[in-house]
Amino acid sequence: MNLDRHNTAIVVDSTADLPLDLAEDSNVTMIPLTVYFGEEAFLDWVQLKPSDFFQRLAAAPQLPKTSQPPVGEFVQVFRTLRERYARVYSIHLSSKLSGTYESARIAALEVDGVRVIDSKYATGGLALLIDRLVERLDRGTPEKEFDAYIARYLREATFIFIPDTLDYLHKGGRIGRASHLIGTMLSIKPVLIIEDGMVAVHKKARGARHALTIMRECLLERTLPWRDTYVGLTHSFNESLLEQVRNMVLDAPDRIVHLRGTSIVGSVIGTYAGPGAVGIGFIQE
Repeated sequence: MNLDRHNTAIVVDSTADLPLDLAEDSNVTMIPLTVYFGEEAFLDWVQLKPSDFFQRLAAAPQLPKTSQPPVGEFVQVFRTLRERYARVYSIHLSSKLSGTYESARIAALEVDGVRVIDSKYATGGLALLIDRLVERLDRGTPEKEFDAYIARYLREATFIFIPDTLDYLHKGGRIGRASHLIGTMLSIKPVLIIEDGMVAVHKKARGARHALTIMRECLLERTLPWRDTYVGLTHSFNESLLEQVRNMVLDAPDRIVHLRGTSIVGSVIGTYAGPGAVGIGFIQE
């Protein structure tokens, strides 16, 4: 079967932090997670935009809580899409970071023609995958080739980012107290990477300039010269550092760089990444 815009839909959760063009794409349906500030509940990206979220976060006495979409919501969306499309791909943030994938997997047991995928990524790493799949729907792609590309993306793509502070990762339980204290005392900026679905420390940097150097080295080490390199940018309101990252990517020697959309970190990922983070996702084709 040849997959295209007429017969295939993509479902993704709000942690993809989709750039505007993908968020408005008619073949892409976004299901939001929920963010709780105390007793107040907000649907990520629907009722709480990133700028409003970070204002609330700065004033909040404690981190907000987040929760996955209910199974029933996935069932309803899958059934609606299956009335129009022969295939539905439901692609979600790492199952090691959230129960969202599991909710979608259970829902798919009730609806034929739905394939649920653990992307092993989040935010810009997930958004770039959706970008590459939508392009394949645009030109029409055999189903086996489409599935093979997803498998290759999960093996070969990289998402690396620099948080502005360790505070939110520490409060959210993503790093231990000792790492938080050492990082704060020594002004260390960890350069983080998503590996096998988990957030891990790639390397430790002394300051933002060193962190950018490490990010550049990662890009060059994990890519080959003279090949098409697709890159998505991600940030949580750090325009100055984002511009430096953009220039670093475009100046990568001997790489044929294709800059895709820029993701703004939403409320779910922002709860842990905090304001001021910058990252890149990339894959070669």
